[in-house]
Amino acid sequence: MQRITAAETLRKSILVLERRQIEEGKLLKEQFKVVSESLKPLNVLRKIIGKIADQFELKDDLIQTTFGLISGYVLRKKVVRSSKNPLLRLAGIFVQYGVTNFVSKNSDSIKVLGHYYAIRLLGFYKVRKQ
Repeated sequence: MQRITAAETLRKSILVLERRQIEEGKLLKEQFKVVSESLKPLNVLRKIIGKIADQFELKDDLIQTTFGLISGYVLRKKVVRSSKNPLLRLAGIFVQYGVTNFVSKNSDSIKVLGHYYAIRLLGFYKVRKQ
């Protein structure tokens, strides 16, 4: 029979613990990379916006507001053009504000109306082409 000494047992235990330490060190480094990636400001902001968008349907509201702002701005540029008249410029601001609010609040109706007229226009074009 082979005689087991305390020194041999101690060496084997040390080897086992060193291997475990290396494996756990690798796992800890991988976890650190994942955590540091998720804590980057851009990723944190992306997660927050994603949660808010899911809860409040922010995407639709953002699109409606953007569409309203763009349409108000374009109409103001059409009304004011390059006028130096302060009253006309003030009227342009009021027109922009009114159109922006109207379009952002009634965007669903405007979409339906635009779709309806697009179909009618395409139908009229097809009939005239024949």
